[in-house]
Amino acid sequence: MPLTKQDAEALLETVYATAELLGTEIRPATANMMIRDLRPYDRAEIEQSLTRCRAELSGRLTLAAVLERIPSAQQYLLPNEAWSVALQSLDEMDTIIWTQETAAAMGVARPIMEQGDKVGARMAFIAAYEREVGQAKAEGRAPEYTVSLGESKERRQEAISQGIKKGLLAAPKVKHLLPAPHGFKEPDESECPEKKARAQANIDHLRSLLVDDSSSKQAAEKERRRQEEARRQQLIEQAEQRQRGAA
Repeated sequence: MPLTKQDAEALLETVYATAELLGTEIRPATANMMIRDLRPYDRAEIEQSLTRCRAELSGRLTLAAVLERIPSAQQYLLPNEAWSVALQSLDEMDTIIWTQETAAAMGVARPIMEQGDKVGARMAFIAAYEREVGQAKAEGRAPEYTVSLGESKERRQEAISQGIKKGLLAAPKVKHLLPAPHGFKEPDESECPEKKARAQANIDHLRSLLVDDSSSKQAAEKERRRQEEARRQQLIEQAEQRQRGAA
């Protein structure tokens, strides 16, 4: 959740202390501006970032250094990464997993691309994407991924499955978008309601099995990342303790 007034005041002291430990001074106006720019982020994330800054930096404390170490600040793709995703939308066969910000920026760039100016389209996309992401971060919004369906059912299956595995999509919300599993076809509208319902039930069951498998893999990957982060924090704390002991 965004910072409260009390959070901001407590973090201000931590910023001063971090800058001092790094052997530099920070002016009150600069420190206050840094806290103001960090307001969209969670206090715990900012504190962890400042802990990493104390352990990893050897020079001046900067806002960029703090943001680089805040996980939620890095959730949005970089402009060039988003551009590569947006380019896939030009192929009508492809299913795209993208954010609202990427889609909006591509809406600006597409007319320029259609005129044959790929360089101009990329420049327009990046400018629009940076505005969209900047606005989202200012409002404290995390990226929200949606599906833009392509015509190829095979590519649709792969894209949605990968989106679920990477944690970009919530499985229960998108499983209906998966094509019918191999060997099955969508119910024919001309069939009797009872036969159509049975066929749809079989397909939904198989889709659920596919989704459950992807969700299990996603949960295992999240747990692995959590353990890695816990171990990394432990190493940072040990390094700080050694640093304090040497002083």
